[in-house]
Amino acid sequence: MEVHYPTVDQPATPYYVLAVLQDMHRQQCQHDPEADPDMVLSLATTVADWRNACDLVGWEELGRAHNDLWGVCITDSEWKEILEPAHNKRLEEVCELVASRITRPVIRPVRLLGGNCLPAGAFLTIRSLLCQAGERFASEIAPSTPLAPYARRYASVFLGPVSRLAPGSLPLVRIRTPVYDTAVWGILLAIVSLFVGACTGFHSMVVIGLILYGTCYALTWYAARCLFPASVEFGELRTFRDLAVVVAEGKQA
Repeated sequence: MEVHYPTVDQPATPYYVLAVLQDMHRQQCQHDPEADPDMVLSLATTVADWRNACDLVGWEELGRAHNDLWGVCITDSEWKEILEPAHNKRLEEVCELVASRITRPVIRPVRLLGGNCLPAGAFLTIRSLLCQAGERFASEIAPSTPLAPYARRYASVFLGPVSRLAPGSLPLVRIRTPVYDTAVWGILLAIVSLFVGACTGFHSMVVIGLILYGTCYALTWYAARCLFPASVEFGELRTFRDLAVVVAEGKQA
């Protein structure tokens, strides 16, 4: 069965790029304690405030990361020009530059019973994106297929290409990572053990703290890079049909 179902490319606008950045920040706040949920991104937001709100890296790494995100080849010098000095530059310049280099993917409706069905087109588009991401059995996905197993394995696809079809339409994500979370608590416990051991002279506590810190730090690295989340959920969406309808409607969640 043919799975490839490309979108229609239309010119992107700075407002579309801003909507994507706003949606990324909205979802990031659900699982990243360093993100600032009180910040409202706008074209007038400074680059410094944007970086602080989203816990972003320096300008060079940030520019290259957005090259990967948008699939563009903007040079370091171009990124530096619009990202530095961060307190004087604004998101408007970032959005204008990105919009000039990308297109906006638009879902093609499916012709059914003499009419156009946009949810069906959204379903086929989402399935095609999963196939492009490496899902070998994408052709077996049906509208009634449960969403959870695929959201768990392809969280970056749903939070990336799928969400960019209709920025802001997906419900807030809930990501459970018990192994990573346990390791973080272990690091905090190790720091307490090191502090208490150093203050009281109990060298055994210092040794235990060092071992625990090293073990838990390695576990966070492994969990973040090698383990799938225990679960990834988007509100009350349960099937691909639910997801397709939400994306097709394109309403702000």
